[in-house]
Amino acid sequence: MSCRKFSARSEVLTYRQQFAETWRDFIQSNFESAAEAALVFRVDPSTAENWWTGANAPQGWVVARAIADPDMHDAALAAFGGR
Repeated sequence: MSCRKFSARSEVLTYRQQFAETWRDFIQSNFESAAEAALVFRVDPSTAENWWTGANAPQGWVVARAIADPDMHDAALAAFGGR
């Protein structure tokens, strides 16, 4: 593999880690607990707990649902809109 391929992979991983932190901040700012987020997004409690701690980030459908939800729309756009 060329150095460029390794560099590109590193950038992707860094962005994934950054997004997990951004999602964690969004979840913690908009929900009282991981359990509440699990109910709203209809995911397993362990999935929501991983979001809460920043261990991982959701798939795109969850982010889209947050943006489409009138109660989360503004906060989601502020968090994920790159502003």
